[in-house]
Amino acid sequence: MTLLLLYWGIMILCYLAAWRLRAYADRFGFISGALNVVIYILVFIMGLRMGANEEVTSSLGTIGIQSLFITVFTVTGSMLGVAALRKVLGLNRLGLPSGLPEASTDERHEADEPENGTSQAGADAKENGSAKTTIFILSCVAAGMLLGYLIIPRFFEDGDVFQDMSGTWLVVGICILLGLVGFNLGLDGKVIKSLKNAGIKVALFPIAAIVGSLVFGALYGFVSPLTVREAMAVSAGFGWYTFAPGVIAEAGHAVAGAVSFMHNVIRETAGIIIIPVAAARIGCLEATAIPGVAAMDICLPIVEKSCPPEIVIYSFCMGLMMSTAVPLLVPLIIG
Repeated sequence: MTLLLLYWGIMILCYLAAWRLRAYADRFGFISGALNVVIYILVFIMGLRMGANEEVTSSLGTIGIQSLFITVFTVTGSMLGVAALRKVLGLNRLGLPSGLPEASTDERHEADEPENGTSQAGADAKENGSAKTTIFILSCVAAGMLLGYLIIPRFFEDGDVFQDMSGTWLVVGICILLGLVGFNLGLDGKVIKSLKNAGIKVALFPIAAIVGSLVFGALYGFVSPLTVREAMAVSAGFGWYTFAPGVIAEAGHAVAGAVSFMHNVIRETAGIIIIPVAAARIGCLEATAIPGVAAMDICLPIVEKSCPPEIVIYSFCMGLMMSTAVPLLVPLIIG
């Protein structure tokens, strides 16, 4: 909760500071580049942490396969829940009303099928940019994991020391990241209007994502070595790998606890890697459901880069409601 308040506070302060500087927005073109740099550094650090964590590297066999499959199930369920609600509410792939006039917003043009060579080239360029971002992020994660596995143990005999230290790096990095996001949103100046336009929908989409994740987690329980209760408890972690695994293991479900840890790590990493492509090819609202709780912190800048500004509100609320649900659902389900 302390970190949550810290993140909120930094974003709001930076938003308010940028709001007063909107007249000089053209002088802050470097913010986008700075966001990229911080994202890549944070992703690399995450890779280091995973590669240096014996619990992760030693679980890359059978438990790793189970974790991968349940991640596919739960992420699919969350995205389908969001997609179904989006259709019911009549929103397009960019989260905007489908009936908006063609010229009402620049993003509307990008959401529709291109009508000429110029717009087709622009759409292709956007998709290529998303693919390059995804590939670079994946490369950073892989490089971090490799170095974490091979190098970090040589300098840190006690792995917990490095995990604590790198955890502090992550918190500092996320604060910088969210400060840049808040500043960017303040310069844009559309957040308040977007929040008013979104209304109750902001809360409905996280609920749809949570329900979809739990339903598909239960389905995985019917076809896996895990029980339905264990599978649902694992799916209720929503990417929070520092909380859910401990609760599940403490309840006497050691294997499920290990699967939960790997699953939550994979879900957060999948969000970092897949969001740009999912936003371009499936839908921006669906993309916010991929990482779970990380939608409000480390994945928020990736959403901000890949989607219209309005979607940032949905992403933050997605992560906020999921992180609120984890401490309630995991103990309740696992008993």
